[in-house]
Amino acid sequence: MFKFKEFLKYLKRFKRTISFIGILNAFKHFKSIKKIKPVDVLYLCHDNSRPILLNGIYYSPLIDSINNKLKDYSNITLALPFSKYSGNRTYGNTINLNFYIIVSLLRRIIINGSLSLKNTENDPLIKFYSYLFEKLKLKIIFGIQPSIEMCIAAKINKINIIDIQHGIIDVNQTNSYYSLEKRFHFNDMGWPNYIFCRNRQSLSEVLKLNNYTKPILIGNLNKYFYENVYCNIEEIKLFKTKRKTILFTFQPFYESESFSSKNLHHKIIFPTVLLKLILSSNYNFILKLHPSQIQNKNLFKLHITALNNLFSEYSNVDFIINNNKPLEYSLVNSDLHITYNSASFFDAFDYGLKTILLDDNLLRLNRYFGELMNSSYVIVDPSLEFDFSMYFNQKKEKDYKESSIDFNFKSFISENIIQC
Repeated sequence: MFKFKEFLKYLKRFKRTISFIGILNAFKHFKSIKKIKPVDVLYLCHDNSRPILLNGIYYSPLIDSINNKLKDYSNITLALPFSKYSGNRTYGNTINLNFYIIVSLLRRIIINGSLSLKNTENDPLIKFYSYLFEKLKLKIIFGIQPSIEMCIAAKINKINIIDIQHGIIDVNQTNSYYSLEKRFHFNDMGWPNYIFCRNRQSLSEVLKLNNYTKPILIGNLNKYFYENVYCNIEEIKLFKTKRKTILFTFQPFYESESFSSKNLHHKIIFPTVLLKLILSSNYNFILKLHPSQIQNKNLFKLHITALNNLFSEYSNVDFIINNNKPLEYSLVNSDLHITYNSASFFDAFDYGLKTILLDDNLLRLNRYFGELMNSSYVIVDPSLEFDFSMYFNQKKEKDYKESSIDFNFKSFISENIIQC
């Protein structure tokens, strides 16, 4: 029998991807699979990974960079459950088939009495994806953390499915997409065939996954997007003065409850030590929200209101202009980066900025960032007590060359995927 508490627990796992509008649009933008023509490439993307609004269209730097590189191949993008945007609001021929997802989940409840995946051989959602992939006659699938059901369906249809790294890869964290425990109950099925890694640290993490999936180093697609797709956009000066500029990047959550409770200001989490630094120093500061905080209207309003209350009288603090632009815009306008333990550290590294981490859990930091923790690129300073003057020197290009790897996607498809 279906249990309501289990239903709520299941939905809580998707609290960052479910919205009323997203579910409503599953019905409003319903499209029959029978009307979709076969394509070579299927992309998978949710609104959370489509944060760039350019000329009225939402872009995903990760997905649309690959789409741009492979534009000679026919393709569509599937708006993952439960995206709000599709069609003309998005780049990449994005369609919304989430009505089918809702029907499949309801069938799962009837069959198993649960929303969770229980039986891979007779699961309605796996059957739907398998039917979809077969109808589209796909050659390859690229997605941001494709679900277990998608990966199983792709393998049923002998289609390679690739995960594109988004955030930190941590194989030891139980709730991580990359956890070995996540697919243990399904005989370790449901892994993507490949994981596209942005740097060597991430590649080394994937190598711990017992050959269930293969890592491939491709460099920083966000940087490619900013330099090749978002380019030639008129820029606005952030500050009147030419002081050194410090960038702080927010996170959607913090592993430490102590950090969260001690750094609550106007209903948002903002480091008290950073607040004191801003109020007492002569630096310029860029405060960059996380994409999930920018895209959620309520969260965005909450954060902007709080930052207005804190810094509206300070001309050396920007939290308006930069939050209308990609993270890379903030990076190229900064001299130093501060965050708790966000994957934005990798982005700062790729742009030659040193990062100060406010997390004091060295075990966790070493899991996230590996050998980079022993380098001069990162400083662990939860109290912001060190002399900042020694951190403003940027690294040399050769130190972060891996961010600009010119990976040949066409060759990857023709040599490793498409079987003629």
